[in-house]
Amino acid sequence: MEKKEIIFAIKVMSGGGAERVVSLLSSSMVDKGYSVILLLTHQSEKDAILDNIDSSVQIISLVDHDLDGTKMKLFSYIYLFCSRVLGKIGKMFSTKLFQYSLTIKYLAYNYSKIELMRKIFRKHKNSTVVAFLYDSIFYSLLSVTKSNKLIISERGDPCQSLASKTTMAFLKNEFQKADGFVFQSPDVQHWYKDNTKVRGTVIFNPIKNGLPEPYFGERRKSIVNFCRINPQKNLPLLLDAFELFAESFPEYELHIYGDASTEADIQYFETVKEKRESLKSKDRVFFFPASRDIHRLIRDYSMFVSSSDFEGMSNSMLEALALGLPCVCTDCPAGGARAVIKDGENGLLVPVNDAVSLSEAMKRIISEKGLSEKLSENAVKIRDEQSLEKIIEKWMEIIE
Repeated sequence: MEKKEIIFAIKVMSGGGAERVVSLLSSSMVDKGYSVILLLTHQSEKDAILDNIDSSVQIISLVDHDLDGTKMKLFSYIYLFCSRVLGKIGKMFSTKLFQYSLTIKYLAYNYSKIELMRKIFRKHKNSTVVAFLYDSIFYSLLSVTKSNKLIISERGDPCQSLASKTTMAFLKNEFQKADGFVFQSPDVQHWYKDNTKVRGTVIFNPIKNGLPEPYFGERRKSIVNFCRINPQKNLPLLLDAFELFAESFPEYELHIYGDASTEADIQYFETVKEKRESLKSKDRVFFFPASRDIHRLIRDYSMFVSSSDFEGMSNSMLEALALGLPCVCTDCPAGGARAVIKDGENGLLVPVNDAVSLSEAMKRIISEKGLSEKLSENAVKIRDEQSLEKIIEKWMEIIE
């Protein structure tokens, strides 16, 4: 009997939240008897972080194929010409036509990759395609065949995409090609319901198996954040909040674990380090590279603090909760923290970009009798609520 096929399409595998979910899903699908393909649209296989991918998963990278050629360039020019003509007509007479011209323009600029993706989907004609992250979602929409089943998984805050006319063009004109949609939070589901015709299912991120047991003893006087370093994490806010916190609790340290992967993120990280040097508490703020052993290292810390401006559903937050760490998180779009944290019960939520509120919440965990223990005891319940097995069952309902 021929195995069912599933293709996970994603831009890169670089250790972020969406990538971790793909790793867990792909390995779980192998266990369920699927033939699994991981399709990288913007990264070479040699640069991908594939340590947690099952060895039977086939890796295909569009970047690793020779995409040049006269035919490819010719079709790209034809599509670009058509998009310009349609765009001019659309501006005068039809918004829908103008939006369509934007998708044609996108196809023109990415034609060689999209054509290769079409060939892959035609070869695996009865496979289910699960697309994560833009631009992989766009590529999949323009490549999928009628014999494929396409599931789109929105992993971030859709409001961050509104500035892009091309994104909105896809939302209005192309998303109906998909057979299913998976959202990380009710807030994102409601946004799509209110702004498009898209309906979908909310599936939270899974708690991965193999985490250390929760810690319930006396806690180390250290505060932690572990994340992929980029501007959306708003680490300067965390430094400001810790500076205020340290005035009352000078014996505590702040430990930030994470790496910056892109040039822009590296430059951002340098500004964060420069900011640390301006703090009175600078000698108690420490930066460490991302660690595979992070959960064992931090399980007895006093708290986990997330200062993000926007976030899908933070895997760091979920794992901190599962470890029993008291958690303080900004109540940021797209509602991932709000979906799993009940303020005052299993964590604390604070407004976005408010250093005073963030520091006051941190102080509460230290000074308010019994609060740390209460948050910790309730937080670990997420291990069962969002276990890998339960989340995979929900995905299987969509896939099959």
